[in-house]
Amino acid sequence: MGTPAIAGQPARAFFPSKAFQLIAILSLSASGRVSRREIADLLWASDSEGTALSNLRQLIARIKKAIPAERGLLEVDAYSVALGQERDEIDVCRLIAGAGNDGPTACVDAMRLVRGDLLEGVDDTTDQFSHWLAIQRGALRERFFLMAQAGLIELTKYGRAPEKSLKLIAERMLAFEPEREQSYRALIEAYGRNGMFDEARRIHDTLCLMLQREYGSAPSPETAAVTRRVFASRVQYGPAVVATSLADERPRVAFLAPLYVDQAAQNHLLRFLVEDVANELGRHRSFLVLAPHSSFKVDHLSGTPVDNSVLRADYTISGFVKPDNGAAVLALRMTKSAAGELVWAGEFPIDPAAFFKCFSLLSRRIAGSVGSAIERDRLATLRANCDGSAYLHYLEGQKWLTNCDLPKLRKARKAFKQSVETNPGFAPPRARIAQTLYLEWIQLGGQDPDLLNIAREQSEIALALDPNDAIGHWMKGTVALYQRDFDECEAKFAEAETLCPNSADLLVQYADALSHLDYPDQGWAKFEQAIDLNPLPPDHYWWAGASVAFHQQSFEKTIELCGKLADDEPVLSMLAACHAQLGQMEQARSYGQRLKDLFPKGMAIEKSKRVSPDRSPTHRAMHIEGLRLAGAI
Repeated sequence: MGTPAIAGQPARAFFPSKAFQLIAILSLSASGRVSRREIADLLWASDSEGTALSNLRQLIARIKKAIPAERGLLEVDAYSVALGQERDEIDVCRLIAGAGNDGPTACVDAMRLVRGDLLEGVDDTTDQFSHWLAIQRGALRERFFLMAQAGLIELTKYGRAPEKSLKLIAERMLAFEPEREQSYRALIEAYGRNGMFDEARRIHDTLCLMLQREYGSAPSPETAAVTRRVFASRVQYGPAVVATSLADERPRVAFLAPLYVDQAAQNHLLRFLVEDVANELGRHRSFLVLAPHSSFKVDHLSGTPVDNSVLRADYTISGFVKPDNGAAVLALRMTKSAAGELVWAGEFPIDPAAFFKCFSLLSRRIAGSVGSAIERDRLATLRANCDGSAYLHYLEGQKWLTNCDLPKLRKARKAFKQSVETNPGFAPPRARIAQTLYLEWIQLGGQDPDLLNIAREQSEIALALDPNDAIGHWMKGTVALYQRDFDECEAKFAEAETLCPNSADLLVQYADALSHLDYPDQGWAKFEQAIDLNPLPPDHYWWAGASVAFHQQSFEKTIELCGKLADDEPVLSMLAACHAQLGQMEQARSYGQRLKDLFPKGMAIEKSKRVSPDRSPTHRAMHIEGLRLAGAI
């Protein structure tokens, strides 16, 4: 492919042009073996058949001299010639093999072989060979473009193809035939499925410039329709990024240096007490506590900083130590910096004799009191100023999510979008939009990777708005699972559990994810926790538990859990496979027949392959083998 050459051959080494032509003929032969007479007729325009055959013998001898026979390039007998064991070193053979392989890796590897047309620049050809070469070039071009388009679909079917692989295919497609509009259209669609809209726009602009320059025309209606479809969904859910200021709106709290009524009684341990209180308040996620090391250096007048531009504090805490009946009392007060309004005050006795014993307890007591005061004040502000309609829309969406059929999913998403439009800074509806999108992707059989891309974007926006909301991590982990980004899935579910360790709904989803990640025993432990917290659960809990048990190869337990569902239709495939694996063939065939009636022509298996995100191929193979035994496929 391209100008013919032998990799690793010294520059001074000679390899005849006819030899490359012979290898091309053998590589593209349907049978793999070509008669000597047919080769001679193609390569030499001679009136004498004997002369042509003599030329072929000489050519074979020169090839064997240039490439030693032990390398096995050719297999020659008295009547025919074929390629030997080294055919896999020939780019045309590897390209054809790659075209017959559905795997995206094989497609990308094959793309690297395409440096131009077959035998580009070769002269010294007969009329017969030129005609043969023109036909083969056309066929290889067609095969190349079909393979490239199939590879783009396979790479982007989960919306997370490596950028370098897409760029390699784009480079080779456009270099091979720069005026082919179908290539641009396939690339726009592939970049759109992968969520790379800047690249999709760049390819579209390049196409428009090329068509205007070469033909004075605009893209075809087919291309315009693809472009509209690719970019249509981006405007439905608001901006794909959120202003960073929204993520930093938590109030800032600063401790100012405490004063002493009796200067002679100063106790420098008090400074460390305040630092310990500040560290304890650092556990709170709803506000930020500035380090006392800096805030103690700021001058203040009775709790009001002389210059607040450095700290930018929303609340300041100041105080003093005063004597009280022979003991000492730490008096603290908290004010709002903007208005100087006092929002909290408290006194805490400091007994010098027991100071070391009560130090830790006192710091936690003060921190708890201050933290509660800040949160009460923030809630009072929200009650006074917040429009509750965003939350009402959110609750409406939650109601529709209790049933996951398509119409209800779309109603839920509409309600969550109304919540976002009412309050763009409200994180939970963004995460729930992501949930409706990945559930719709499952319902539609995993056919539209753009749904997963938008779901990922929405979960990322939710986390930007509130990094401490477990739902955002949960949804991002689930989307990552279906996009086969298994490491990201593990990390996000672990974060979600840390933030919300006792949510039954989260635990059952985590259990299902762990089974797909090839940790079924850990998944079963999470499932048991979920059932302990929700002992009378909805059906999808039993479905998830059955899936975990199936991954454990505990088929009896799987059948038992499937029996707890009100309707066994969603688990027919699992039931057929389990009974077959247990040798209970009558029940297996009964479930297998019901499955065939619902999903004719192997549709159930195709959907399972696209949707089921198993890290290990063993589980899928076990499932398919069970269905085969049950007669479902």
